[in-house]
Amino acid sequence: MRGDLADLIASFRERLVIVEIDAAGTRIFEVRVDEVGTTYHTRRAAAKWSTLTAAGDDVHDAVHRIARDLISADEGDPVVVLRSADGQEQQAAVRALRQSHPSAQVVEVSGVKVGELLRELVAGAPLRQAYDLIVARERADDGRLELVGRRLFGPGAKPGEDAQVAVTCTAAGGMLLAISAWAGPLQPSELVSVDHAPLSPGRHLLRAVLERPGVVRFPGIPGLRPDTRAWADVVATLPPQLQSASRPAHLVCAIETSGTAKEFEARCHWAGYVIDLLAERGLDLQQLQVSVVGYGTHVFGTRHADRTRPNLAVWSASAAQARAALESLQPTTPTYPNAAQLEDVLAEVSTRLLPQPSNTRTALLTIGARPPHPPRSGLDRVPPCPARYDWLALLREMEQRHELRSAVICDSAPAAPSSPWHRLGSAALFQVDAVNAEELALRLGLMTAPGAALSLPFVSQSFVSQNEDIGGRH
Repeated sequence: MRGDLADLIASFRERLVIVEIDAAGTRIFEVRVDEVGTTYHTRRAAAKWSTLTAAGDDVHDAVHRIARDLISADEGDPVVVLRSADGQEQQAAVRALRQSHPSAQVVEVSGVKVGELLRELVAGAPLRQAYDLIVARERADDGRLELVGRRLFGPGAKPGEDAQVAVTCTAAGGMLLAISAWAGPLQPSELVSVDHAPLSPGRHLLRAVLERPGVVRFPGIPGLRPDTRAWADVVATLPPQLQSASRPAHLVCAIETSGTAKEFEARCHWAGYVIDLLAERGLDLQQLQVSVVGYGTHVFGTRHADRTRPNLAVWSASAAQARAALESLQPTTPTYPNAAQLEDVLAEVSTRLLPQPSNTRTALLTIGARPPHPPRSGLDRVPPCPARYDWLALLREMEQRHELRSAVICDSAPAAPSSPWHRLGSAALFQVDAVNAEELALRLGLMTAPGAALSLPFVSQSFVSQNEDIGGRH
């Protein structure tokens, strides 16, 4: 009986009704599940046999009336009758229950206090829905923060189970540990708990224990205390992007040298402006590395394939060294009007990024007029790259391996959405005469708004797998 009842408590749909019939009278209990998957029980009614007959009601009629008023007629809601005595009143009560609920299961028991048994079984009931730790991560396309659920306990988890989760605390004052079952990207179905953890900045491996449905503990975190703020207020305080100084950054400036002196000067101006902006208002100088690559156009129509390579002016240098490298670049005459060797730049950058530490955020800023060559001939009649480099495959590889974000400053606005510039400028795309350098740096993840602080745990994009994403804040 105990095992069968425990199974029912773990699997009922809307509610479970338990009717206790003993020598003294009858009691009706109801078991339900709240918004966060916590199973609970209440006593809906209790009556002594003497009370049921005091008003002249027959026990059968009185129990039938009570059952009709308090017990759902939905056959999907199970009804269990636990009888520990056998007499006229008890038999009449069972007949009334079976008349109103033919599918009711009657179980003969002895020495059982149903209220105490339910407290014990409900306390050990498994979760009905998943519990997640709400964390923030950076979106791959533009680096903006979004909220997702990091799975701690799935449906069916039982009290006493534990889980581990690796997160990063980015604020000096600690972070909030918010447990929820998600219903959507902005608002959890209901928060299980929100506690402030006074942890130091850095990476932490947290151990969570499901004490019982509705209660999750974090052993090993002293000073954990409830946070009573409204969830909407917590979400409102989140910065659009993570503090830039949390990780070292590498900005690669790819500058097309082909064109007039005026065009070339404008491109170098914006590269230098962004570098100066980051050095003055963005990253700490020790956190910022800058590379400068100049590239021109391929030469076609000769007997031998063009094997010229981009001009690597400087790699992983300081802002001052990058500024000097910019000054060393010189404008060149275009040798082909419709494309440039940008795919060769991507191949060079991809090769040089291989040994780069995985915790470095990498940004590519391309400034030019001509798109890359395709890897093979197409309908646009642009000749393929002499080395057959596939610019899109190279870009995707760097995005996956190094979490690369790419932005473009183009001489003129691309006409078609299918233009390679829209893909190369997935984080930001500006025309050379209408550049917002601060917005560009923000979208590349190299700067953040002053005073922004992240109060929730942070996880890297690579640490959250596809099946753990429960929702996102856009």
